[in-house]
Amino acid sequence: MKSLAKNRTTSGQIAAGFFALLCAFLVPSPVVATPPPDPATITALAADAYVWGLGLETVYRLGKYNTIIGAPYNALKYGAVPAAWNNEATNGGDASVVYLNAFVNFDESDELVFTVPPTTPVPPFTYYVAAYYDAYGNDVGSWGTRTTPSSSATSYLLVGPTSPFAHRKTARIQGYTYQVMASDTNLNWFLIRVLANTLIDSSDPTSVPNIVNNVSQVFALNTLHEFEQNGHKPVYPASFFLPPPTQEQIDEAMPYQNVPGCAVDDDPNCPNQPGFFNQLGDAVASNPIPKANTGLSGTLVSDLPTYVLPQHGASPTSTYFVPSYGQQDKLDSFAPIGLKKNGFRVPNNWGTEQLQALKDGYRLGQQTLQGFITSASSDDCTNYWAIVNDFVGTYPNNAVGYLYRSFSAVEGGVSNYPLDAVYPTMLNLPSSDNSLKPLDGNNTYMVTFTLPPSSPIPGPCTPSGSPWPVSGILPPMYPDSSNPAGFWSIHVYAEDPSQAAAPFIAQTSLQNLYYSPVDTNSVITVNPDDTMTVSNPNWGNIVSSTPIRFSDNAADYGLMPNTVYYAVCAASPSPSTCPNADGTTSTFSLSTQWIQPLSSPSPSPVPIQGPGGAPGPSSSPIVHLPTPAPGASPLQYGMVKPVTQLGSTQLAAGQLTIDTANNSVTLWFGPVPPLGAPASNWIPTPNSAYYNPLYPQQAPISTAFELILRMYYPWGNVDPPPSGDPPSILPCTVCSPPLRESYVPPTVVCLSGPTCP
Repeated sequence: MKSLAKNRTTSGQIAAGFFALLCAFLVPSPVVATPPPDPATITALAADAYVWGLGLETVYRLGKYNTIIGAPYNALKYGAVPAAWNNEATNGGDASVVYLNAFVNFDESDELVFTVPPTTPVPPFTYYVAAYYDAYGNDVGSWGTRTTPSSSATSYLLVGPTSPFAHRKTARIQGYTYQVMASDTNLNWFLIRVLANTLIDSSDPTSVPNIVNNVSQVFALNTLHEFEQNGHKPVYPASFFLPPPTQEQIDEAMPYQNVPGCAVDDDPNCPNQPGFFNQLGDAVASNPIPKANTGLSGTLVSDLPTYVLPQHGASPTSTYFVPSYGQQDKLDSFAPIGLKKNGFRVPNNWGTEQLQALKDGYRLGQQTLQGFITSASSDDCTNYWAIVNDFVGTYPNNAVGYLYRSFSAVEGGVSNYPLDAVYPTMLNLPSSDNSLKPLDGNNTYMVTFTLPPSSPIPGPCTPSGSPWPVSGILPPMYPDSSNPAGFWSIHVYAEDPSQAAAPFIAQTSLQNLYYSPVDTNSVITVNPDDTMTVSNPNWGNIVSSTPIRFSDNAADYGLMPNTVYYAVCAASPSPSTCPNADGTTSTFSLSTQWIQPLSSPSPSPVPIQGPGGAPGPSSSPIVHLPTPAPGASPLQYGMVKPVTQLGSTQLAAGQLTIDTANNSVTLWFGPVPPLGAPASNWIPTPNSAYYNPLYPQQAPISTAFELILRMYYPWGNVDPPPSGDPPSILPCTVCSPPLRESYVPPTVVCLSGPTCP
């Protein structure tokens, strides 16, 4: 009995102990509140997060913007006109090319099939590069003249990071073999550039209409199912041209056009705008940082397909890792400010002081990046051109790499791989006191290139006795017989002082009418309601704000020759298309002015490039069209081609004026061409004389501008180069000592103006 009692007591003790243990689990221990980080730490982390995350936020935000006003995810938007002041081309759009744009989202689709045209159509030869960016802004794929030369159209299988085909170079599906391109993120951006002479008559084989029909419209993006159901052939849209976005679409997309003005949602200082960190958190959550085994990671770089781009700094003997791998530790460091892999949320224990510190950090990050951009352009050894030819396209996952990645985001979103393109950029020149001053469109500048066989001159910092670097010559490009395989061009862009809504193609690019002949069919009728009906042009649809000029007999119709007018579509408020139901004619009114929306920064906003705006600013902006004079000959019209860039395409076509005495070609940038300078070689700049009458009620419009020298397929793709090769904008690793570049663009000279030295 004693033994039994003892056993029972022991069992009771065990039960009591178990019950106590259970209670310990069920009853939570007192929670000790973790204090928030001190404000200085929050500010520093927020600034760091801005610099790290701007590339990701930009791709995410522009994906939202473009799929609202253009093609949806996983569909190509076919361009019909080059980048211009009045279209929705991306910030910093290249007016030397016709764009195709697409945002790929593997959350909304499984495998896709991407079809590209041949690179050697005869005639004509043309250049294209189809760049494929991941969500973080790294260039992970490149198809085109450099990487995939071919004489026939080719289709590739696109897959996301979790696809069963992601680790393969080829895949055989339903008896058909595909070359595979695996992305490392769910969201991706196609930015396809097809070279065209955007300033030549439409009958020329290199003109925009011909390049669009013969090259651009060969590209296709389909689901795998569509491609298979069509007999393993691409499926093209019923119409290649989307209608302009409606006002409702423009309003919906507007919050995503520019970098948010505020750090977080619901800030009263930024009504109807999403917060930067909220957008960044959404982008992180939907695009997890790639792992070490994502895609073809683990493959030797030398074994990659030619269209797959390696991570920054990789050599042929390196092991490949997708370029965005290696950022997890950096993301983890932002947990104290609420930015984590599942998104962003202001921590619950924060008060007003902590939230203000986050906002201060957002501003500090912008200032840090702007300071980096400014310092990158203040190099007298490069004639004050900022040359980024290494940390671009793909970026090292460190502090320097993130600065350069965000630099690219500010300059237009994403950048090409250096072997595909390098963009020397100029923002400032030294003034009389040796301080750097922004380029001012009220001044007149010039740059001169010597032509072959002129000998190059030493660069500004070339060591005595050394042949490198050189300056003054035409940009050295990879050759294709007697012409470059790619192209170069210099562009003028309007600059927003805050970098929030720039760079943009300026309205002032319409001031040069040299390249805009009156070459379209006659105006059919002038209607009693102050509209006119015309035959549709072959350069693309006329929409509200399309710039138009008329023939020398314009006065017979109450109009002025050599004057820019703007179409105002009659059917509905702008923006709308003017074409009529018959598909061959368009009807519209005319205005002598067009008012663009302005960016918000003070004291110097800029007109925002895009399809918005309205005729004005007068209360009755529509031009009165009187009855044509008796016996008036037919009125001709033509669409105005904005002159925002000039380069090798115009030089090869004989359109630029050459100084035969000095064997050189000079380009001018200013409000008007200097006395004696040919209009063919002039790019208009943003200037007060143009803007002040147009925006009389606004703060002074910014006349700051930047120059970008785009060099697509630059020389230097062979390392070490063969003996006798020309210099290169790319790094010279075989030079002794190694050089950042062996070619420096020529000096830009300020000729005249209120702020010239």
